[in-house]
Amino acid sequence: MAQHDSRLDRLGQLYDLYDAFMAKNDLVCHKGCASCCTCNVTLTSLELDYITASLGPEKGASLMERVENNLAEKRFQPQTTINGFARLCMEGREIPEEENDPAWGACPLLQDNICTIYPVRPFGCRSLVSQEDCSRVGAATLSPLVLTVNNLFMQYIEQMDCHGISGNLSDMILGASPDFRFTGLVTIDNQAAKGLMVPPEHREQVASLLQDMAGICNARRGQA
Repeated sequence: MAQHDSRLDRLGQLYDLYDAFMAKNDLVCHKGCASCCTCNVTLTSLELDYITASLGPEKGASLMERVENNLAEKRFQPQTTINGFARLCMEGREIPEEENDPAWGACPLLQDNICTIYPVRPFGCRSLVSQEDCSRVGAATLSPLVLTVNNLFMQYIEQMDCHGISGNLSDMILGASPDFRFTGLVTIDNQAAKGLMVPPEHREQVASLLQDMAGICNARRGQA
């Protein structure tokens, strides 16, 4: 029997910790609000494992079929991860320009503006929140502190999967197909976190949250 990957449990705990933090914020997001749900969401291989393990083989196959049938011709395919971005900033190197346009299309996992995998959605989706109605103001609005917290969670999630890969949600799902018949897919290697992106003005505010995150990510419940 294959050994359970304890990182999946820890990832679920990170999601719960984030949800608890966000519950303290005044957000307008609600069921059926899908303005931010575009084909440009990214995730790590650990998050994909979390989704497929939670859904099971039959629903996993249905997920792949839905993505294949709704694959956007153009979608955001990142050139660097969040930890890669942080490393480039720390080293004073040039940041690659990346195009990301919500007009490229909706997320292939939407059905009637409802997420079909909502309970196990990746962090890239969880962090798409707003304090104002996106359809009215044209873009999501978040406090600088929430943006910092979002970056920290993304860094920790990538750190837990630092030997894995990341990419567009569609590319990652189709790339897991056993028949390797899909072309034009792009994935990138994850990186370990060499530094956390915390502005000086937010250090005290996130100190307790960072302690909780570190406790989750450094826990060892069996062999990962």
